[in-house]
Amino acid sequence: MATITGSTDEKVFKISRWLGLNESPDGDTKLKLGEASVMRNWRVTRDGNLQKRPGALRMAELGTTPVRGMWSGVVNGTKVLVAACDSRLWKLWDGDWLDPPVSIGSISTAAQVNFFGYDGKLYILDGTEYRVWDGTTLSAVTGYIPTVVTACPPAGGGITYEQVNKLSAYRKVRFSPDGTSTVFQLPEKNLAGIDSVTNLSTGSAMTGWSGNTTNGTVTFSPAPAEGNSTVEVRYHVSSSFRSQVTGMRYAETFNGANDNRLFLYGDGSNQAFYSGLDEDGKSRADYFPDLNVLDVGEANTPITAMVRQYSTLAVFKTNAAYFVQYGTLALEDGSVTASFYTTPLNRDIGNAAPGQVRLVLNSPVTLHGNDAYEWRSTTVQDERNVKRISDRVAASLASFTLSDCICWDDNDAQEYYICHHGAALVWNYAVDAWYYYDGMDVQCMCSHGGSLYYGTENGLVMEMNESHVLNDDAAISAVWRSGSMSFDRDFMRKSSAVLWVGVKPEGRSSVTVTILTDRKPDYTEKILSGSLASFQHANFAHWSFLTNYRPQMHRLKIKAKKFVYYTLIFENDSLDETATITAADIRVRYIGYAK
Repeated sequence: MATITGSTDEKVFKISRWLGLNESPDGDTKLKLGEASVMRNWRVTRDGNLQKRPGALRMAELGTTPVRGMWSGVVNGTKVLVAACDSRLWKLWDGDWLDPPVSIGSISTAAQVNFFGYDGKLYILDGTEYRVWDGTTLSAVTGYIPTVVTACPPAGGGITYEQVNKLSAYRKVRFSPDGTSTVFQLPEKNLAGIDSVTNLSTGSAMTGWSGNTTNGTVTFSPAPAEGNSTVEVRYHVSSSFRSQVTGMRYAETFNGANDNRLFLYGDGSNQAFYSGLDEDGKSRADYFPDLNVLDVGEANTPITAMVRQYSTLAVFKTNAAYFVQYGTLALEDGSVTASFYTTPLNRDIGNAAPGQVRLVLNSPVTLHGNDAYEWRSTTVQDERNVKRISDRVAASLASFTLSDCICWDDNDAQEYYICHHGAALVWNYAVDAWYYYDGMDVQCMCSHGGSLYYGTENGLVMEMNESHVLNDDAAISAVWRSGSMSFDRDFMRKSSAVLWVGVKPEGRSSVTVTILTDRKPDYTEKILSGSLASFQHANFAHWSFLTNYRPQMHRLKIKAKKFVYYTLIFENDSLDETATITAADIRVRYIGYAK
């Protein structure tokens, strides 16, 4: 008796890990299982699940103009969150949210505002003035007054001591009286004023003196007693280089092995100014000696970013990269001063977005051309140190004007953002996945208390975290679309009648599942609910009696016949629901050769 046996060439293809967006320039037929050809407002979790992106909640309304900057840190021993908007500096949080926000004082918000903390204070650069907030008072940084000459005899001369401060028109000179001379010559003439004379032996102000600003002299009656650097004269000149400092927009700390010097840059030139130490050896944010100037590369391209990496300072221009190392230099008088040496690193790749280089796992990430680059090391001259990381999102990034981008590293979530005019490309470097968000009007970003905050063009401060489903009361439309999957045999036709989708149960959760093939553009849509039983924000359209928190696999019957390429689609545009997809399994039967 003959026995006829049938064989079925059937496989189940499993997506157990989601790999993010891949905008392949050669089409979507070569994508891996788990990669998306379209991925809008979905993210990849650290466990490799696919999740609808977090929403954003309005936390503060600061005005009607763009929020130009935000900063979180400690000022005078108190953790604060501040923002710049509507020509004001605002305090938003100092242990709790302030409603309404507290105005600290006036600043310029015509352009981007940048902050940095130093010595327990907050310093602000807005391109017009250099300000400081000590937790109580917001004021312009007046500048340290240097002692330019010490041990100066009455006739002039002495020992050159400290350089003049670019920030200040004031100087000090310490004289060593001989007991008989009454006229003391200052090192400059045509002064704007002689302000004070102090007896350093007693610490008290001296009397019986008169000043001549034209000749730069101080006349005493009677002559001061003999001493060594016992008379200090403070005076000021009519002009200073303050505008050179206040024109800078960005700051970085660096000094080789430690970070006790400030480097200011961003005035559109190739120069940076670095701070000095006072006579007690203390680092200061208000002292920029006249000769402490770093010229990087040719003068016709500006410095766009500085970032510290290990014991070097990486410096980026629009078309090149350099690194700066700390050293010392012996002067003719035998003294030793700090010196910074600049070395070219890359003559082709730089950074286009001013002040937007971020350290991602201690590697600078820059924007150049139409790409994002990761600099593995800025200490060795080797072209392999820089790696292009944005190939998978090249099409979207090419549509961005890189010089207008806002970049941020959310270290808590290990996500790096490139934001541009309502859109954001996000690199999850924990799992090496890219994704695309829209509906994000980002003018500045800041991490604070485990959440990500951003300021908008119309003066709003938004909090973005997983507890928010809406985007400022608007629904988030999330779409995930796989590549055109041939299931290992692009030369054969297939059929598929069933697939399984794993959904994580959450308070309010659903996802719409459908497919398309090369044979048919639309198929049945299946709605999966992953909601847990709860009357809080209940949605009876997707009501569930589920109380099990473990992921649930859902079997879906969506029939597709005689196709070569198969595309899986997930969607969610609900006002009050999120979605987390753990896996997808597709049963495929091979039925013949493609014609």
